[in-house]
Amino acid sequence: MEELTPKQLIEARNWIKDCCPWRDLREDQVDELTDEEVTAGIERHFSGGISEFKKAIAPEEK
Repeated sequence: MEELTPKQLIEARNWIKDCCPWRDLREDQVDELTDEEVTAGIERHFSGGISEFKKAIAPEEK
């Protein structure tokens, strides 16, 4: 499974908070998810998985 950078993980957590696509998580519970849980959730619930999620968020500055 592809991994997310720290900045992408922040974006992923924000997406989960906005959409809350799985479980009935409150915002504070999203912050308690491990990076692996966030990544697995994006892979499962974001249409197209990790690769499409990365395309949908702003590119990281170099």
